[in-house]
Amino acid sequence: MTKNHFEQLSDSNEEFFECAKLTLLDPLGLYLANDVKWIKLNQDWNFLKFPVVMGGKGQPILLLHGFDSSFLEFRRIYKSLKSNFLVIIPDLLGFGFSPRCATNEYNSSKIISHLIDLLKTLQITKNLKIIGASMGGSIALKLALEIPDTIDKTILLSPAGLFGEPKSVPFPLNQIGASFLGLPQVRKSLCRQAFAFPDECVGEMEEQIASIHLGCKGWRNSLASFAKSGGFAGTHKFIQNIPIKTVCGENDRILGKKEIKNIKKIEKLNFVGLQNCGHLPHLDLPLLTSKIIQDYFLEKKII
Repeated sequence: MTKNHFEQLSDSNEEFFECAKLTLLDPLGLYLANDVKWIKLNQDWNFLKFPVVMGGKGQPILLLHGFDSSFLEFRRIYKSLKSNFLVIIPDLLGFGFSPRCATNEYNSSKIISHLIDLLKTLQITKNLKIIGASMGGSIALKLALEIPDTIDKTILLSPAGLFGEPKSVPFPLNQIGASFLGLPQVRKSLCRQAFAFPDECVGEMEEQIASIHLGCKGWRNSLASFAKSGGFAGTHKFIQNIPIKTVCGENDRILGKKEIKNIKKIEKLNFVGLQNCGHLPHLDLPLLTSKIIQDYFLEKKII
């Protein structure tokens, strides 16, 4: 595929985002979307531009979203965090509104490499704090393994993929699975499952944001490629001496009680359980989650 084709694909996703942004029903989503910058990376990424939310001043915080999600996931804590930090929220490689190419492979190694090159481009080399939600928690642990001197502290929000081994989904099952995840009723069901009390907390705004990125070019193929790679699993073995706090909802139906029990067993994860909270503490309990984040990141480390 030529460079021009790459650029056309990139431009089409950027254009799609700008149109999709105007349809957002959630004012917090629109507020966050208005802070998106399109950052051009080096030749390893064909000089493509990638969407990154950037706002605020202070020490940098990198927020990493979950599987088949986007930066919009952090809309309810973004404004609060901006008051004390430089907040950076990229779409992970192959997810959200990021540019795709049908000939590219999407796997855990490339996601980490993409983040490292993004941080280099933004000239962030120290005192970085990371928040990883769901699959983003596993990514945070793997990233810390690769660039430990850059990272100061980490918060994991309902981290997924800490245990087990990667399981490849072969063709054509990976394509079938990706198509299944695109069905409106499936999207609605998954969105509801993520919240502790979906009847009270899930409406048109939440369902829209959970699915709005599906219109991006290459969405199904990148998802299928990631599934074929096996994704992230067993990442608890990457835990470093970097301070960690782990926040989980006690009503998390996605991780489940067994997974949360295993998380509680690892002392270094510094577990905190939240009542009346599902898989997404930053959406179910944004005020409390934001306070936990700021208290932890602003406190001085004990040496």
